[in-house]
Amino acid sequence: MHMAALISEAYLHEARAAMATETPAIPPKKKRKSRKRPLSNPVDTRRRERQRETQRSASASQDRRYDPVHEEGLELEHQDFGSLETHLQELRDTLTAVQVPEATDGTVSAWAQRQLLTDVRMKTARPMLFNANLSAERIAIQKCHRCCAEEAVIRCLDCVPLDMEFLCATCDMEAHKRNIFHDREAVFNGFLEPIPPTTAVVVDENGQPQFCEQICQLPVPTPRSICECSDDVTVTPWKHISVVTINGRYNVCLPRKSCPSCAAEWTPEVKDLLLYRYWPASTSCQTLYKYDVFTSFEHMKVTAPAMSRQAFLKMLEHRSVQAGRTGSICADTFQRSFFEFCFCQYKQEDMCQVHHFVCPACSPDMLAVCCDGNRKHYRFSKSKGTEEPPIYEGLFLAKDEEVATFVDLVRGNMKSGNDSAVCGTAKFTAGREMSKKSGAQIDEEGIQVAVCRHGFLLRGLNHFRGEIYAYPMFLQKEMSKKANVDFFCMDVTCRYWPYLNKIAEGLPELLPLTEMRPFLSVMHAKAHTAKCEVRWGGRSQDGAGNTVGEEVEQ
Repeated sequence: MHMAALISEAYLHEARAAMATETPAIPPKKKRKSRKRPLSNPVDTRRRERQRETQRSASASQDRRYDPVHEEGLELEHQDFGSLETHLQELRDTLTAVQVPEATDGTVSAWAQRQLLTDVRMKTARPMLFNANLSAERIAIQKCHRCCAEEAVIRCLDCVPLDMEFLCATCDMEAHKRNIFHDREAVFNGFLEPIPPTTAVVVDENGQPQFCEQICQLPVPTPRSICECSDDVTVTPWKHISVVTINGRYNVCLPRKSCPSCAAEWTPEVKDLLLYRYWPASTSCQTLYKYDVFTSFEHMKVTAPAMSRQAFLKMLEHRSVQAGRTGSICADTFQRSFFEFCFCQYKQEDMCQVHHFVCPACSPDMLAVCCDGNRKHYRFSKSKGTEEPPIYEGLFLAKDEEVATFVDLVRGNMKSGNDSAVCGTAKFTAGREMSKKSGAQIDEEGIQVAVCRHGFLLRGLNHFRGEIYAYPMFLQKEMSKKANVDFFCMDVTCRYWPYLNKIAEGLPELLPLTEMRPFLSVMHAKAHTAKCEVRWGGRSQDGAGNTVGEEVEQ
């Protein structure tokens, strides 16, 4: 289209040039010299001027109407524009005749075309998919794929790679004696019925298949020798346990290996179970969790934090019912076991010097640390739980005793009657020197965290009263021990920094905190006064770069 526009413009210039050369030049009319006349009546003068204008317009229209030169120019102009339209039409026909390949650069229009084509294909294939799905439910009578003699009564899709999809009753017991986690289906009257691993199919005297119970042992290898006797040892079922995997719950038995001569026996211990990725829920090993269920739950909590533990366990129970198994999964036991599993993983990473609360990009020299609190993370006093000490005490959240001691130390060295948190017309309740404990039967009123400009969690604490200045001061003191921090970002830096200087005068150990540079968060600075924003705002600090100071909110 751009090329066509250029060609049409060239044709237009040529047509105008041709008209200019072929049309004879009309000599300009000579202007009459004005004669000075004596002054007359103004009314007569205006009347004469109107008569002259009327005569002049009439003569001009008559000249245009009967001028042969003008008529010839109009005919030439119409002729040239007619040829121009012809050339443009030829150009359009040429452009439309060229086959332009479809765009494959991933544009939106191409994507919309692909989606439309996919919808049309799926709509066409929908009846075929429905009929094929109905046909898959019908199972023809087949022979056993293992012995090729008896009629098959069991179908196992997990055995398809071994080319043993359909099995008879005898071959099913032999094949699934060790493969207890295979989901089997019994063939009855041309339909499939899921059965648990503790159910076997036998054929009665009349040749009809019947269900019966069987014992399944956990597939844990036993030691080759447990004593020095030469007699053959026997492997028998031991105690009944439940195993929870990503496919649900299984009821199995632990194996026991014994010698009939010397009465020596062997049963799997905790280290034997952990060797094959079974996590015990208790020291008695009544419930075992496969590692895959813990890793799947951990990944799910990272990608979907709103997913609850109860919903995850309900999903596992539903998968058990679909496979013909029954039994519920205790949520409290699962939570305790999962916490212990995560703690062991953390200890292993700690031995390998993997630190999760250290930013690898800006440690140990950090440009900025942002500190802020959130009072929505509260907990009522009546739901404090057990009195057991936390297993991650002091790892990320500081110990409550240490925070309380520091708060008492700061409050003992600062007695100020001016507790105003007003900056201009805005009043910030997020920063005060003193605050009373809430009377709403709340134990922990919120949480305060410190992060770097890359969003890494560095340190945190529980606060049991409002957001007083002593809480960020404690985090600032902790961060001064871990890294070299240049800027300390807060929402109310204009009130906090003078307070810090007063406290440092009475507590010399806090003087290194004043060496950091104050930084007022960029977004919150818009609510402060203009003078405050210029003095404390992050955009006015030399060396801060594009630091925002709102990393906790982000």
